[in-house]
Amino acid sequence: MMTTTQKKRIVLVAGSAIATLIVLAAAQRPTRAQAADDAVRFKITSGGRDLYKVAIPLALGDKASATAAQTVLSNDLALSGFFKVLDPSSFLANLAAEQLVINPPDWRNVGAEGVVKARATAYGSDVKFEFRLFEVAKGEAPVLSKDYRGPMTQTRQLVHQFANDVVKYYTGEDGFFASKIAFGQGDGGKRRDIMVMDWDGFGPTAITKSSQNILPTWSPTAAEIAFTSFVNGKPDLFVVPSSGGKPRVLSARPGLNMGAAWSPDGSKIAATLSQDGNSEIYLLSSSGQILKRLTNDRGIDTSPSWSPDGARVAFVSDRHGNPQIWVMSADGSGQRKLTRRGNYNQEPSWCPRADTPQIAFSARDEKMATDVFTINPDSEQYTRVTEGHGSSVRPTWAPNGRAIAFERASGIWVSTADGRTERQVYRGSAKAPQWSPSLMKK
Repeated sequence: MMTTTQKKRIVLVAGSAIATLIVLAAAQRPTRAQAADDAVRFKITSGGRDLYKVAIPLALGDKASATAAQTVLSNDLALSGFFKVLDPSSFLANLAAEQLVINPPDWRNVGAEGVVKARATAYGSDVKFEFRLFEVAKGEAPVLSKDYRGPMTQTRQLVHQFANDVVKYYTGEDGFFASKIAFGQGDGGKRRDIMVMDWDGFGPTAITKSSQNILPTWSPTAAEIAFTSFVNGKPDLFVVPSSGGKPRVLSARPGLNMGAAWSPDGSKIAATLSQDGNSEIYLLSSSGQILKRLTNDRGIDTSPSWSPDGARVAFVSDRHGNPQIWVMSADGSGQRKLTRRGNYNQEPSWCPRADTPQIAFSARDEKMATDVFTINPDSEQYTRVTEGHGSSVRPTWAPNGRAIAFERASGIWVSTADGRTERQVYRGSAKAPQWSPSLMKK
């Protein structure tokens, strides 16, 4: 039987999670390679670099598919962190005469360094895209040619595929356009579903069907989503296939069960439990068996997030009087406070790039504004990502670490990791967005 103190902690943590998603329980100019046949043309090292200017005119052919291609591709590249997409109203070229080639001077005169041409051809219920990428300095011959064909219903996915190919061509790394975002929909009451949508907000679909469901998190393979549900009248952990289906119980121990986070290899799950009377972080097996208790302090410890190598875990603790970001080894040793500015730092999300030691988190500044920041867990250097656009909370990284999604009152927004470009991708009440791993087929 729970004590009064236990019940109080459960009520406080559950209520805060619904409202704020954890209170108790985040230059170098792109160097053009000298060798013409070198596919890796950008060396990305700082947010102060100039962006590569790319022109994306309306595609030729089937009007609906052509319009979708321009819209989706422009959005993808603008938020990739590498490109500045030029305004189509500035274009001087005769697009009808050019077809799938370019007249370099016309594009050079509007400041374009790259140009993407495309043609969409309908074949019954299928569409074929012919994409051509040009580097203006290299003349009329395309540097990248890709053709795709698939059902009209997969138009956006085909365009995302080309956007990934463009990023791969210039940087040698994968884009994040074949990925999804999960989130909790609704303002509470008796119902809140876990939703899954494309990263750019297309096709939101509910994967839960009852009760209040919050705080989704993806498995490393993106095949499953763990979440907290109040279906049994208290916060318990469940796992459901990311395509929807029957949830299975992960942890329904007395008290609080929430804030699950899979280890990078998928073998373990860190979660917040209060079965012993206080909110602590435990290590669970993928089936929910307790493997180890990682924290043991009178303060409240919650919101675990794994480093990409699985060696460390970031978490939130108020053991020194107010919520701060802490870091520990994956076995619970070496616990140390990471954030030392402000008195309200929460919701850590570790960047999935092993070569980019960064933790995104939400913090309240001296003006009482809550925004997204990043901190290097080794040097403790801070960077501010959002500012002046309303409360920005619950950051989550794109699978390649080049963008961050976060929650605002108006919905879900995505920003480049340096904060220079941001777009709203979902309008409406949306809580605790979580970005999936890449869904690109290897």
